[in-house]
Amino acid sequence: MTKPEFVYVIYIEAPQQRVWDALTTGEDTVHFWSRYVQSDWQPGARVEFLRADKSKLSHDGEVLEIDPPNRLVMTFDVSAEGMREPPSRVTYELSHQHGATKLTVTHDQFPPDSQVLPAISGGWPQILSSMKSYLERGAAMGITDAMRKARGE
Repeated sequence: MTKPEFVYVIYIEAPQQRVWDALTTGEDTVHFWSRYVQSDWQPGARVEFLRADKSKLSHDGEVLEIDPPNRLVMTFDVSAEGMREPPSRVTYELSHQHGATKLTVTHDQFPPDSQVLPAISGGWPQILSSMKSYLERGAAMGITDAMRKARGE
């Protein structure tokens, strides 16, 4: 039996380097994810996702593989949110496709009874759609602020 995984593909009308920068720069992620990401972006480096005001860690991980601006593989640990589950893995793959950037996000290595999988299955489409709006029109979707307010942030 294979382990569960989540795969999402989105096309963004922005240069590949710009999409990469949006995924790896806190000044960008805070707009469409409502999380401030920070890391040294080297294999073995810690990746921290802080609340928008940088007051509290939301989740973190470790860079497993990095090939800017093409591929990033990292662990995804939500224990800071109180979820007792081993870290999963997120892989970002970017490629130039007919004037756009194709971004494939694969989130896998969940335990069979994962509580994280159902949560990210709704979260990734919202985050990536908001990122697409942010990069293409200069403003994230309103859903980003609505999610932040729903979490009491």
